[in-house]
Amino acid sequence: MRFPLMRLRAITLAAIPAAFLGVMASAPSASAWAPGNCPVGQFCVWPDWWYGDTDIPPSLATDAEWSGSARGSIFYNNTSRDVTMTYVVVQDGAEGPSYTACVGRGQGSYFTMPMSVTDVRWRQDDGSPCW
Repeated sequence: MRFPLMRLRAITLAAIPAAFLGVMASAPSASAWAPGNCPVGQFCVWPDWWYGDTDIPPSLATDAEWSGSARGSIFYNNTSRDVTMTYVVVQDGAEGPSYTACVGRGQGSYFTMPMSVTDVRWRQDDGSPCW
């Protein structure tokens, strides 16, 4: 009688990870972000963190290439083109190192520390994906 009980236990233990993986596969990606109140056709940056919908006005909303300085915690590309975004880390009131990132159309994310977005350019399509 011990053999059927061991088989049942093995089947049960195998089913638990399979059920967990099924739930994880249906969860949205952690990098997905909602467009919030960013109008269609605009690239937006918000000065504060939020999740879902927001009424916080963006510190930057542009439908063209742009340069300047916009405080940023969250960004979203609500255009039909990929964007190359340049930003700097804000450290103790002074600006730190400069970085660039490709932001795909319909994509957005958040910074883990306060940043200033300094440049937004349409990405030249070289055939490589924009992550």
